[in-house]
Amino acid sequence: MNDLGRRLAEGDDEAFTEVVGHYAKRVYALCYRLLRNEEEARDMTQEVFMKVYLKRKSFKGCSQVYTWIYRIALNMCFSALKARKAATVPLEEVEGFLAAADPQGQDPAVELEALVARALEHLPPKQRGVFVMRFYDKLAFADIAEAMGTSQGAAKANFHFAVERLRRVLGEADVP
Repeated sequence: MNDLGRRLAEGDDEAFTEVVGHYAKRVYALCYRLLRNEEEARDMTQEVFMKVYLKRKSFKGCSQVYTWIYRIALNMCFSALKARKAATVPLEEVEGFLAAADPQGQDPAVELEALVARALEHLPPKQRGVFVMRFYDKLAFADIAEAMGTSQGAAKANFHFAVERLRRVLGEADVP
């Protein structure tokens, strides 16, 4: 266990403040990419750190502090998605948002980023979580598996299925 993790587990409030300062932006980015709503992501980030504070003494040091926080954030976001009944949308229904994309006058990179962001909304929560951690946060599959409480093989499979689904969805779009 590193020094920060040890101090956090001991209940050191200064360590908690350091953790918030160090990881708040990353946790917000994860929450936003999963929930696709700024206000909900801000609220969820606060809730994640409230839970981290309340559970800080249960941190065992078997993982990195960030991996532990990531797992808490993932579980809370997945619960929020289930609560709002975020069902997977069949690919046929995605055509509407693809047809609505207007590339006139937009930077192709910005347009592509917007298409990918909208396509992510249609992935099942676990696939979305794995894709976000791997693609945006550049986490290793071992860290993703640990954060999700699954095997590396399951993390790789979820990433593979997410990429395949995104390829199908984006293949239907006029990608710049």
